[in-house]
Amino acid sequence: MVRGCWGFKMSSQQLKTYYYAALKYPCPPNLNIWWNMGSMLFLVLGLQIVTGLFLSVNYTNDEVMAVDSVNFIMRDVNYGWAVRSIHMGGASLFFALIYMHIGRGVYYGGYMKNRHLWYSGVTLYLLSMAVGFLGYVLPWGVMSYWGLTVITNMVTVVPGGARVLEWFQGGYVITTLTLKRVFVLHFLLPFVILGVSLVHVLLLHEKGSSNPLGLDLSSFSIPFHPYYTSKDLVGFVFGLGALVALAFTFPKLTADPLQWQIVDKVKTPAVIKPEWYFLYAYAILRSIPHKVGGIILMFFSIFSMALLPMLSSRSKTQSMVICPIAELVFCVWVANFMFLTVVGAQEPAGVWIMAGQIGTFIHLFCVAAMPLTSVAWEALLFSAQE
Repeated sequence: MVRGCWGFKMSSQQLKTYYYAALKYPCPPNLNIWWNMGSMLFLVLGLQIVTGLFLSVNYTNDEVMAVDSVNFIMRDVNYGWAVRSIHMGGASLFFALIYMHIGRGVYYGGYMKNRHLWYSGVTLYLLSMAVGFLGYVLPWGVMSYWGLTVITNMVTVVPGGARVLEWFQGGYVITTLTLKRVFVLHFLLPFVILGVSLVHVLLLHEKGSSNPLGLDLSSFSIPFHPYYTSKDLVGFVFGLGALVALAFTFPKLTADPLQWQIVDKVKTPAVIKPEWYFLYAYAILRSIPHKVGGIILMFFSIFSMALLPMLSSRSKTQSMVICPIAELVFCVWVANFMFLTVVGAQEPAGVWIMAGQIGTFIHLFCVAAMPLTSVAWEALLFSAQE
């Protein structure tokens, strides 16, 4: 018997069971580098929580003193500039890894193997978007204030939304009370993400990982440790190298210059835009002139990821490797995501409005076309064999 750190006793058989469940569970032998993104996300999430804790002890959530507290962190706190640079770079790296993780799941059909795993991943993405936006508000620059104004006013399109907005803001306008609530949510939600991430891993262990070929390799598998733990360590080295290069060489690469200006509640900037990882959704929001229509379309474009398991319910294979048409649509979808990111950073006028509308149509079309073309291609292959 072994006594645990909380005083309860654990038998050797239980230890062996936990060991095999955590480190020796069977994995497909053909996993490639795209399966490293999940573990790297855990690493970056841990770094974000730790650096966020260090930043929170010196940050003041007051609209008068917020900018001064950020300057204090950057100039007077020992290595405060390094902690904040890592936190800012970590946010960009975190979302870059998320998008690669989602892209891998879409291309290799991970949503077909375990629907609950996919839905938990979509939930994690939505929570990460909320945390990322709230963190963008805390430096309290021009973009922080006006970005918060734009996003919070979306609530008014639903019945009773004006009352909810008034409750969240602590009044009729954005004040220090609003900033305090933003700070509390930004502090607490990462721990919720950590908890949901653990549930995500438990669901992964329920049916195991998918694989590039989309085949059932349960009878031909290898243990997670040491084969994939060693690969994850290599991924950690490259991920940390990218984070250090981003944080210490180009710390303001993705930041808008207006984010460093003091809030002006009277003058609205010509272009209000979020961080790069939200620009595609922002482009979709602005593509529809009608406020309610734009909001509905933006949220539908995000939640459309949850529809993939339903659209591919009749599919017999998982991976797009066997379907060249679906591969082509996937490439168009990825390229269009980058195109919408560029469109979202531009002023919403002239040709950019039409570009956003075209990009929105392509995005929704590709989300529906990828699973449906795979099903149609399979039907064609099986009918040809018969």
